[in-house]
Formats: sequence, structure tokens, C-alpha cells
Amino acid sequence: MRHVRACRSTRWVAVLIAVGACSVALAQPTFSIDFQGPPKGFPDTGFGFPITEGDILMPPFGVPAIGPLPNPTIFISAGFGPPAPGLALPLWGGAVGLPPGVPGFVELDALSYGTDFPETPVYPPNQIMWFFSVDEWATGIFGSPAPPAVWTEGAGGAMEASADVFRTVGLPPGPIPPPPVFGNTEVVDGDGLLPPGTPGVGLMEPNPPFPGLPDMGSNLDALDMDTTPMIFPYPGPVFYSLDSAIVFDFLEAFPGTGSAAANGGFVGGDMLICFGPGAPPVVWAPAFLLGLDIFGPDTDDLDGLIYWDNGDGVYTPPLGPYSWAGGFTDMVFFSVRRGSAIIGFPDFFFGAPIEPGDILMPPPAPGAPPGIWIPAEALGLLTARTGSPVADDVDALDVVRCVPCDVNGDGSVNGFDIDPFVGLLTGGSLPLYPCSGDMNGDGSVNGFDIDPFVVALTSGGC
Repeated sequence: MRHVRACRSTRWVAVLIAVGACSVALAQPTFSIDFQGPPKGFPDTGFGFPITEGDILMPPFGVPAIGPLPNPTIFISAGFGPPAPGLALPLWGGAVGLPPGVPGFVELDALSYGTDFPETPVYPPNQIMWFFSVDEWATGIFGSPAPPAVWTEGAGGAMEASADVFRTVGLPPGPIPPPPVFGNTEVVDGDGLLPPGTPGVGLMEPNPPFPGLPDMGSNLDALDMDTTPMIFPYPGPVFYSLDSAIVFDFLEAFPGTGSAAANGGFVGGDMLICFGPGAPPVVWAPAFLLGLDIFGPDTDDLDGLIYWDNGDGVYTPPLGPYSWAGGFTDMVFFSVRRGSAIIGFPDFFFGAPIEPGDILMPPPAPGAPPGIWIPAEALGLLTARTGSPVADDVDALDVVRCVPCDVNGDGSVNGFDIDPFVGLLTGGSLPLYPCSGDMNGDGSVNGFDIDPFVVALTSGGC
């Protein structure tokens, strides 16, 4: 029987390779940059239009690629285009064409399309992957088990982590009490040049940490790893946050740009919504419902966002862990920027001091502080809880579920999984979504996984 299966597998290898040659199998991330460094003010690749810190960008050719690369392409304009009407921020026109280091007062800090994977506690480690970015000051915990990681790419290493994207390694379901260390590994290299073979998105590296402006390199400031559909204009809605006017970053030695207040009197802790192309910003979830600004208005800055909307047409706050299961509430996770007043205050889950690298969840009642869902240490990041004089800051967040037969991690089993499966089968690796590809559960990816993969491919599920 084993010999027969091996023969059948040989036949399917030829079929898969032939079909795989015609498909695209990489994830489609979208992201923003901050105002401090390039490519702000540079022409984007798709339209030749100057990039602002409020634009939602995508890789220059749609998906991450090996560098060197041109500048990113504008996916959703901070204003009215190109490629079409976008977030309609009132100050966008004055921000267009400003060089790196000069604020345009449209800085977008966090991003979600409301379709992030609703985490449940039933999935084993490595099926739920948390993606994040850090700023140029991040050092990471030495020896994170899957380098390249923050500790090799950050301030103590290559000094280019601020343009990169990292993912978690082996995390169990939340909430996780601090401070267990699991670590991280790099999945996107900003410029696609180092480490070799890691795809990039058209950003600039390195970015050495020093106060003052402009920065030498890019800082990826908001992120969605699996944006679909990749069409122009994106139909919406878009959930996002803008920059606080008050929160002061002592490392950068300047406060936020105040883009939230400047574009409608919002605060940096508000979750905003753009209902569709060209729709003006509106508050979707005010800061106090997220457990922010409990020490005063605009004293906290929402810095990374994961959001699953249950579709009832309003913000429905989570009431506790997994209250979103069955669609009863929305799911929200976020981080806060260094300098936020809530940092150091006890969280509502564990009574642990909140850090700028923690993934947080709203409290069950307004006026209470957020809860720690995943501590920064579990991401492989330094905190004051571990005795570090400088805590690492999470800039952007996303979460994705990855199962063996959904090899490219886009949420379904289809032809886009063929290329990465063939790559694994022939000794390659996946640059973005490292789903196992071990279809039959024997601990390796080999010819005996081909038959169950073909069954999954033709049935649309595992």
C-alpha cells in the first residue's frame, strides 16, 4: 500500500507543479508608515503620487517580493486619491509632498478592516499567529528561538526592525499572564534584502535609533497582513486610529503630531471608521470604552489594532475572554504607544503593569483599565517587568489563523495554496504564512501528504 501511495504521489507532484506555475500564493499585506522617515513624500510606485503618513500602502507589486524594490503603492488614500477617494482626512491636502520628518498631521497609527480572525481557545499553538511591528528603539529578548527576530534585527543588531514584520512562535491561546517568553521570527523584511530570501514591501533600511528628525529609514506604523479583496477602491469599512497630541515619547523627544484632534477633534485612543471611499472619519469605539484616557482626554495613544466586527452595525464591546464566540460581541485587541498614561497601571486581568509591547483587550466596563491578553515578553519583547530600563514598543498588530491545508493562510483552501505546498514538498519554506503542510500528521512534509492535500483542494476544506 505504501508503494502504491508513493506512485500516486509522484503523479500528483507533476500535476501540482504544473498548476502551481500559474498561481500566486503570497499574502497581501497593507500598512502605513509614520511621518519621521522615508518614503514619506516620495512618489509611490503605482501612481507617482507623493506618499503621506496617512495613506494605507501595499507592496509595490501587490505582494511582498525580494529586493531591491521601488517605493510602496498607495492602496487607500488618506484623502481623495489616487487611486480613488479614501479616508477623506480634512488635512490631507496640506500633507501631500511634505518631506520626511515634517508632520502633515494625518498620521494613521492603527489599521483593521474588521475581518481579523476571531480567536477561540480550541486551536493548538502555531495555528493562531500574531503579527506585529516595532519601532527603531526595540531591542527584543536575546536568544528568541527563531532568528531572524527582533533581537537580531533591532537596536542591538542590524538596526532595521522598524521596517519589518514579525510573528509569534508557539503561543497558546490568551489571556496569558506575564512574563513567559515564547519569542518571534521575522516574516517581512522592509526592503527585501536582508536576511536573504525574506520578502520586502518597498520600505527603507536601516533605521538607527536616535532622537531628532528625520529618521534615516522607515517605520511601519499600521498593518493588516491578509487584506482582501485586492481591488481599487477598497469598498470599506476601514477601522483605524490617528495620532495623539499629548502623548510624549521620551526616546524620540517629541510629542505626537495630534492628527486625531486636527482631523475632527478626536483623541489618539479612539477607534475611527471610514464607512466607504471618501467617507469622513467617525468615532466607532471611543477611547473610554477601550479602557483608555481614564487619566484625562488624549492621554493614551492606540498604536496597533486587531478587530473582528460581528456585523450588527454598531460597536459591541467584548464582555470578557471569547465573548465574541458565536457573534455576540465584537473582538478587539490593541496596543498603546510609549508615553501613554495607562502604561505602568495595573491591568484588569492580572493586576500586572501595562507595557507598550503588550497586546491588550478592552475592560468589561468603561472606566476600568485594559487587560493584558498577550504580554510583551511572550512576543519576545523587553519590558520594565523584566527589569529593562527601556521597554520595547509594538507599533502594529494583526492575527491570522493558519491550518495545514490552508498553506498560504488566506482563510480558504484553493489554488493559491498550490505554490507554497509544492515549495514545502520540494524542500522550500514559506516566507509569510508558515503553515505546516503536514496533511497526514506524520511529522513531515513528503509525498504521502499529496493525496490528502488534493482531497482538501477539491473539497475546499481540511
